[in-house]
Amino acid sequence: MLTKAVPLTVITGYLGAGKTTLINRMLRQASAPFAVIVNDLGALPVDAALISAEAASTLTLTNGCACCQLQSDLSAQLTQLRQAGFGAVVLEASGVAKATNLVSITSQADGYQLAKIITLVDATAVPRLMEDRYLTGVVVEQIKAGDSVYQTKAGPEITPSLLALRADARFLSSEGQLPVDIDPYHLIERSASAKTVAVTPQFQHRVVYPKTSLQPESLKVFIDRSPAVQRVKGWLVVESGTYLIQATRDRFVAQPAAGNHGAGLQFIWQGTEALDFSSITQE
Repeated sequence: MLTKAVPLTVITGYLGAGKTTLINRMLRQASAPFAVIVNDLGALPVDAALISAEAASTLTLTNGCACCQLQSDLSAQLTQLRQAGFGAVVLEASGVAKATNLVSITSQADGYQLAKIITLVDATAVPRLMEDRYLTGVVVEQIKAGDSVYQTKAGPEITPSLLALRADARFLSSEGQLPVDIDPYHLIERSASAKTVAVTPQFQHRVVYPKTSLQPESLKVFIDRSPAVQRVKGWLVVESGTYLIQATRDRFVAQPAAGNHGAGLQFIWQGTEALDFSSITQE
């Protein structure tokens, strides 16, 4: 019988904050192998495909958020990993996950100890997000729930809007050795400081299969002209090759991709209205 609780680390942060990149760095630098659960919002598991093959095991939750629609799936996967004997588990939460709900679910997982919640904050996006009355609640909740809060994308100076919420926020460099408290085997007591925020934005998601004539530049124009779009990720296949697309409201990156990836883009947008994708799809 297993008697030692398995440490569970939750990586949270708004869409595009760098959670998958961090997990890949953790896999390369961790003191021992660990399992990863990726919560991709939508049916196209882009983040899971980008997780390094160094992971002892990678399980994927798709087409929903771990803090709400997929609670039973998350519980089942945690049980599966515990029974398989993994010494530590890292959960990459959806970018729009409610931190308070994640705390409740993961802290009650049988056989696990909620070791740490790590919140990533994109310094280039946080000023815009703080001014958005629909999105600020999600971002503030994620920041307040984190045991450790790290600024990404820019630094080392911490942006004032983040310092106002968390004076202990630190800059996470994209290079070098990770801080010791990011190791999933490094246990500390959780602060349990998360608070419920009343405003909860609505998000929709859809996998779009772009037409072969669509170039990265045209995709960027479509995103720029669609202010509701918060995140786009996936693969764009054109005559010259395949591109890995990573886009937020503040950043658009089209990187040549190796391997055989079928065309498919996961769009996540704010609001209840449908988006018109006819100008960029095969349909």
